[in-house]
This record gives sequence, C-alpha cells and structure tokens, in this order.
Amino acid sequence: MARVCLLVFFFLSGISGLIYQVGWVRQASLTFGVSVYAYSAVLAAYMIGLALGSYLMGRRIDRSARPLRAYALVEVGIGGLAAVSPFVLSSLDGFYASVNHALEPGLGLLTLLRLAMSILLLTPITTLIGATLPIMSRLYANRGGRVGGDIGRLYLVNTAGAALGCLAAGLFLIRTLGLRETILLGAALNLLVALGALALARFSRESIGTDAPVGEGAAVEPTPAEPTAEDPSPIEVPGTVLSPPALRFVAVAYAVSGFVALSYEVVWARILYIHTSHAVYSFSLMLTMFLSGLAIGSAVGARWLRRRQGTLVQFGLLQLAIGVAAVVVLLVFARLPMLHVDDLIGDYGVRYELSIAFLTLFPPALLIGLLFPVVASLYTSERAAQVGLRIGSINAYNTIGAIAGSLAAGFVLIPLLGLRDTTLALAAVNLGLGARALWLPAAASPVRWLPVPATLLTGVGVITMPPGLYLGSYWEEADRVVFYDEGAETTVAVLDYPERDFKISFVNGRDEVPTDDISMRAFRLLGHLPPLIRPQAENALFLSFGNGIATGTLNTHEIPTIDAVDLSPEMMRAAELYSVENYDVLRSPRLTLHVEDARNFLLKSAERYDIITTDATHPANASSWARFTREFYELVRSRLAPDGVFMQWVPIHGLEEDDYRTILRTAAEVFPDMTLWSTGGPHSYIVAPIEPLTQARFDAVLDRASLNPRVTADLGDRAAMGGYLAMSGRALARYLGTGPIATDNDAFFMPIR
Repeated sequence: MARVCLLVFFFLSGISGLIYQVGWVRQASLTFGVSVYAYSAVLAAYMIGLALGSYLMGRRIDRSARPLRAYALVEVGIGGLAAVSPFVLSSLDGFYASVNHALEPGLGLLTLLRLAMSILLLTPITTLIGATLPIMSRLYANRGGRVGGDIGRLYLVNTAGAALGCLAAGLFLIRTLGLRETILLGAALNLLVALGALALARFSRESIGTDAPVGEGAAVEPTPAEPTAEDPSPIEVPGTVLSPPALRFVAVAYAVSGFVALSYEVVWARILYIHTSHAVYSFSLMLTMFLSGLAIGSAVGARWLRRRQGTLVQFGLLQLAIGVAAVVVLLVFARLPMLHVDDLIGDYGVRYELSIAFLTLFPPALLIGLLFPVVASLYTSERAAQVGLRIGSINAYNTIGAIAGSLAAGFVLIPLLGLRDTTLALAAVNLGLGARALWLPAAASPVRWLPVPATLLTGVGVITMPPGLYLGSYWEEADRVVFYDEGAETTVAVLDYPERDFKISFVNGRDEVPTDDISMRAFRLLGHLPPLIRPQAENALFLSFGNGIATGTLNTHEIPTIDAVDLSPEMMRAAELYSVENYDVLRSPRLTLHVEDARNFLLKSAERYDIITTDATHPANASSWARFTREFYELVRSRLAPDGVFMQWVPIHGLEEDDYRTILRTAAEVFPDMTLWSTGGPHSYIVAPIEPLTQARFDAVLDRASLNPRVTADLGDRAAMGGYLAMSGRALARYLGTGPIATDNDAFFMPIR
C-alpha cells in the first residue's frame, strides 16, 4: 500500500507539472510574444531546471536517511513557488519594456534577454520539479533485480499524470477557471502530495525501506526481490555490469536520443499544424497524445523488465524501430488528406485532432517511451545501490539533449533542411545509434545485421515519398504552387490560379490572403478607412503585414512613416507575388518591416502612432487570441496619439455569438466611442477613433472618400462607403448588452467540439 501511495503521489505531481508548463507558456507569451524564439526561451528555461534538479538531487539523495521527507519538502517548495509565479510573470511587462527601451536589442540579444528572464523566474521552480525523479527513484526502485521495471512504472504514472494535466489545462481548466486559478490548482496538488508524503513518512517508514542511508561510494549489494501478491514469482538479481565504455555509450546515446526526440516533437508539431486548426488547444492535444505514447511505452517496458535486465540489444533494436517509425510517420503525414479522417470523425475539433495525432505521433512516442526503463535497467545494472545518483544523472543527460534538440530543430534544421529532410536526418541518427549499440562487444548478438534491412526499408520509404511541399497536403495541386518556404516560425505556400485571377496563401496550413472580391474589399477598407478618419497622419502602425495588401492600400495615402509587423518573414517574401494587389508596397521608402509578435512590438515600442491597424488571424488561433483582450486594447490605446484611430478586423465566422459580443464589449470598455463596420461576408471591424466619430466627422470621411479616385475604385462611391458602417452609438450599445469581457487571464474563443 505504501508503494501504491508513492505512485499516486508521482501521478499527481505529473499533473501539476504540465499544468504549469501550459500555463507558464501562455502567460509568458503575453510579455515575450508568441514567436518561436520566445516560446523556445521559455521551454529551454523550463527544461534547464529539470536537468539541473535531476542531476543535483541525484548526487545527494542516496545519502539521505529520510528521502520521503525530502520529497515532501520539495513538493512544498514547488507548490509555494508556483502559487506566486502568475503574479511574478504578470509584473514583468514594465521591466521588460524598460530594458528594451534602454538597450534596443536585436533579435539575438532579445532572445538572450527572454532566456535570461525565463531562467531567473522559472528555473528555481523547475529545478525542484526535476529533483522529484531521483528522490522517487530512491524511494520506489529499492528492490534489486527490479530497478528497470520500477523506474518504468514511475515514468508511466508521472507521464500519464502529465498527459492528463496537459489535456485538462488546454481544454477545460483555463477556459473555466482562468489562467491564474489553474496554476493555483496545480500548486494545491503539490501541497496535497506533500501532506500525503509526510503522513506516509510517519506511518509507513519500514514498508518502503528508506531508513538506511547509502553513501555515495558504498558498494552495497541489493537484496533479491521477494515474492509479492502483484508478482508471486521471485527473481534473482542479474549480475551483468556494463563495462565503463559501454556505460559511457549508454549515457551519450541517451543524451542524443533526447536531442532526437525533442527535434521530432518540434518537426511533427509543425507538420500537424498544417492539418489542424492551430486552435488554442491544438498544441495541448498533440502534446497529450505524445505523452500518452511515452506513458504506455514505459508501461510496456516496465512489464517486460519485471524478471530480466535490459540489454544493449534491446536498446539498439528500439533505436532502429524509432528511425523506421519516423519515416513511416512522414508517409502517413503525406497521405493524411487521402485517409479522409474528417469524413469519419468530423472536420477539425478535438476528436479530429486527437485522431490524426494518434495516427502520427502515438506509435513513435510509444517506442521512445520504451527506452527509459531499458536505459534505467542498463545504467543501474539492476542494482538499487546509488539508484538516485544514476537515474538523476541519466535523466539530466537526456534532458540536456532535449534542450539542444528543441532549439536546433526550430532555428537550424528546419530552416536549413525543411520539415521532411529534417525528419530523415533525425531518423538516420536513430539508425546510427541502433547500429552502434548492436555492434558493441557487450551486445554480441546475431541480430547485429538488422541495421542493414532497416536502412533499406527506410530508403524504400524515402523513394516512395511524395514531394516535400506540405508533405503531400497539396500534391495534387503542385503545379499551382508558385512560392514555398519553410522557416523557423512558419511554413508558407502561395497557390496561383491565373485563369480565375485568384491567389491564396497558406500559413502553416491555414488559408490566408485570398484575392476574391469579398476578401479584397476587406483588405481595402482596412487600409483606406483609418487615414480617411485621420487625414494628415504622420505615422501608422500595421500589425500583421501578411502579404501586404492592406498595408499597400494604407500606403496610397502618402503617410510619411509606416511600420508593419509580422511574425513570418516567409510571408513578407511571398508579398512579392502580390505586387499588383499590394500596390508594390515592398518598394515604398516609407515602409519599415519588423519581424516580431504584434503585442510584443507594442510593449517594446515607445512610439505613439496616429493610426494603428491590426489584421490578426482568427481569435481562436493560438497565435492571435491575446489580441482580443482588455489588456491588449489598453496597450493599443497607450500607443495611440491623442487624436489617433485604431481599427481591427474581427471575424464573424467560427465564433459563438456570445464570444463575438464579448470581444466587441471588451473593446468598447477601452474605446467607448468605437463603431462597428462590415464589408459583407465574414468580415467586421472595430473602428475606434480617440475623438468620437460624430455625424459631422462621418460626413467628412465620406466626402474625402468620394474625392479620392483610389478609394472609389477600391470601395465604391460615397453611398457604398457609408453603407459599410454597421452600428454605432446606442444601437451598438444595445447589441453588446451587459456581460463578461475578455482578459488575458480567461480569454478562450473556441467552442470545444
């Protein structure tokens, strides 16, 4: 029963750990931005703490006479620090903005600044989280001959808890409780675990065998495991101890495995985004499925190792299997459109995204999960002595490799090789590790020739694979692709249909910038209306440059300075193909392009603008939800000149009407004189001049529009222009009514289906 309690504790600790990761990434994005550079800085800081805590605690816990009490104290520390973390993170804005104003850093220095601040704030907590595995290994894996199986069971329950925490936070908790309250719930779980551990330390010390400390250099032979109700067959302690060179190989190979595994996760997430809605919960669903595969893989490994020791042959075979599976996953990705999962499950939504994540991520994740108990068995030689030291060290090596893999995949491998070839290169690393493991003298197995057919099999998969353009998503329309680029942030394709005078861009799989009549009218209004309301504007800021159509339209009004911001340099390069539609804006001397997250740009900037326009993607999108909250609108207002004007596109499609009203109501709280405009179709707009749009000002806007040939050519005559005003004043107030507003703490504009 004491051992069952330990598993329950570690399960609950896993839930809280992923609640924190999901919550901290979401909250840090409000300060650092949603770019891959900002996300990587936060994730790196998180994992640096895990590695540090695992390594440092592993070197100490074997000498502790009271490891269970140490575990309780660590859980108290996690809960206490986590409880204050939302308030500390929310206070960063002012300091972050001040540092940026003083230094005006470039991208490299800015990324280092984000990393340094993330390490300063998150690493103390994640160091404690990382310390839990070596402590729990000392407590639970204390039976000689069962170390690998016990470690596998610990990994199972902790990772299963992590999967549950990730799913709950991404789908339900933040939506229903709010971000701060969700993190506080995680802290409460840690404190509950600490109380349980203290109670267990008091009443069940003998049953978990933690009384005798083990010195770091002690040579204590483990006791053979006794028969239990769980497993009535007694086993003998294996005597195989790997040579120092073989042990070094296991450590290095497992670190490289961490590099490859996190690189796969980055690449596969990018490919999955092409096939999903990229909603606020999409990444949580992908990570949940990946963690579920790891958990079940570790369960299989734990069961396999109940009566035997892991071997280098098993390690090598698993590496070969992961390499082959990675190539098979590419083939599945390439064929996803032809599998018609949406016909069976329904288009997008939770079930659809979980289904395609299961088809692609789950099988290789299961194999990766099998590795840890095998490595634990190899590295400890199934001896319980110094188990904390050995498990803490090997876990730290793997985590350091994972940090390097997550950074290298996003910033180096994908931009250099592309998504498909990055996966193939990683698969080659797995095959190489497998071949080396099988050919070590300690392995000495007749299966050492298996790398040859495994390599041939992957070669066949590569030969039969379709072109890497979106990995087959648009292979039937490959002749329409006139631009394709895979960068650190986005995968962008432009398809051209000259017979229909139509172009469309796809950004990470979502259609953007179509040039049909309704969409073009929407872009034109975004560009023309603000300078018509605010003539003689000296400067303007356009958030979400895209392919430049709305910015190019704004540029026709001869505004002296225009700053345009977008996360995707690939979209900026693709704007060359839209030179007719965007009035050749890339060659305007008045335009300055900035590759940055829109909200982060506003936070860092000290400039005040006469015009601020934002054309964000859908508010349900993971990269755009934060541009529809009260805090965002307050930030915009602080950057507007005294007589400035703000305009924002708000979609009508894909939103519950209550959520649509919430967005408008939120904007109206900050801009009480706002008006609502529409050009038809799914397009509506918040237009918020600081000075009220009186009837006289509105008439003046229409007069200026009718006298501007470019405006009338793009949007129609005076009557047509006036017809775009949908609601204002009391009519708009009646439509908005009373109700909630959206804040950074609780914004969630996506129905769960």
